[in-house]
Amino acid sequence: MSVKYILSLAVILTILFAGCGGTKKAAKTTIASDKSKVSVNNAHGEEMKKERVKEDTITVKKEKLVETPEAPVPKEKFFVIIGSFRYPGNAKKYMQQIRDEGFSPFVLRNEEGLFRVAVFSYDDEARARGKVHAIWKVFPQHADTWLLIKEE
Repeated sequence: MSVKYILSLAVILTILFAGCGGTKKAAKTTIASDKSKVSVNNAHGEEMKKERVKEDTITVKKEKLVETPEAPVPKEKFFVIIGSFRYPGNAKKYMQQIRDEGFSPFVLRNEEGLFRVAVFSYDDEARARGKVHAIWKVFPQHADTWLLIKEE
């Protein structure tokens, strides 16, 4: 584990536990998949349930993906996108930055030549939307995370 990741997690946990009532049990919120292992304890489980009921404001884009050596097209249909770049070098730099946060990013390329940095992929849209909301909650710096739907 990198020092940056440990410090970030410590700050998040300190902030979360500073506002809790002390007698409430902490609910566990996990942002994890086969590829990424990012998790954090959250003492406001009830608030999270209420937020899920609110209107879904996720940006959704349908795009045709292009196979390249550095960006193979995965079989899944729904992708959680955390960054978008015109140049592959910039996408690679950004991928290293978010690896330091605990994500396992991969790159997709669309028909227009943009490189999309994804952190999760699913065949189930509800699971993909849930990950977008979880990232927004735990990583406010990634509040622009959105959902890409692969066009066939």
